[in-house]
Amino acid sequence: MADPRFYDSRGPFALGALATEIGATLSDGADPDFAVQDLSSLDDLVPGSISYATTARNAEKLQGQATAAVIVTAAVAAAVPPGIATLIHPEPAFAFAHAAGLFYPDAGRASASGTVFIDPSAELEDGVTLEPGVVIGRDARIGAGTHLAAHAVIGRGVCIGRNSYVGPHVSLAYTLVGDRVVIFAGARIGSDGFGFVPGSTGLRKVPQLGRVIIQDAVEIGANACVDRGSLGDTVIGEGSKIDNLVQVAHNSQLGRYVILAAQVGLSGSVTIGDGSILGGQVGVADHRTIGPGSRIAASSGVSRDLPGNADYGGAPAQPIREWKRELMAVRRLGKGTRRQDD
Repeated sequence: MADPRFYDSRGPFALGALATEIGATLSDGADPDFAVQDLSSLDDLVPGSISYATTARNAEKLQGQATAAVIVTAAVAAAVPPGIATLIHPEPAFAFAHAAGLFYPDAGRASASGTVFIDPSAELEDGVTLEPGVVIGRDARIGAGTHLAAHAVIGRGVCIGRNSYVGPHVSLAYTLVGDRVVIFAGARIGSDGFGFVPGSTGLRKVPQLGRVIIQDAVEIGANACVDRGSLGDTVIGEGSKIDNLVQVAHNSQLGRYVILAAQVGLSGSVTIGDGSILGGQVGVADHRTIGPGSRIAASSGVSRDLPGNADYGGAPAQPIREWKRELMAVRRLGKGTRRQDD
């Protein structure tokens, strides 16, 4: 159960209405008018709450509990003890996340008021929330329902769509942001790309004249950095999720629903196809293309193009079965060397 000192619940919700909203089917005999008070996990059940279970073993934890309802698949429903309402959904964890968003839609978005600076040329639609210290530059555009947290800096010409959230101390420059985008604390979007040309007298900086395009429903984690393009644009595709401390260099192009885990580093002009997942600390060399549906193991290094729709690992990254065979061969070699030393 969420601590009410930090989180405001929109509950309770009628069980039937909640089932309809998350796309679940209510079990026979369940009272659709029953008021669900809150959320809970299977390890910390709260009376009158709703939880979820993905296996029959987990569902058995509900025995003797006073939780109101549980979200399960049709195959797991038989394991739910009597007296607990069952909501059938093919993806219980996904449905529970949906329910959590209904109970706590403003989690992490504490409202405040205070002094802000808004350039007279900027345009804000109705319903924009501004916390203390926000700075909005010349010709910026902010859509309705967007929340700018304390000390966020919105640069000249930046456009942010509707119902987005920009966290504390975020800076946005040379950037166009879609609807329902979430950018967490300290992220730096639109900074200079790392562009220098060597010459006989040293390094000449290349002016970075592109933009960052962030499409709808993107999430960018705390202290992540996305550099603007040098001439073209850096693009973060619709629905993509970027974890904390990720670096996306200039002119990189992420497709739709790409996931970058913590400390991933993309060099310049990297292209990543739709639905790809990069584990923590994956590094990608410049001008590489990673095909759609790629899944790359943590700490791998991508130094050549990958065709996609496969699992990869290692440095240089290769099909994961080949990488595992190499690891086993090295392990066997190490054991043989130890025997000789003995």
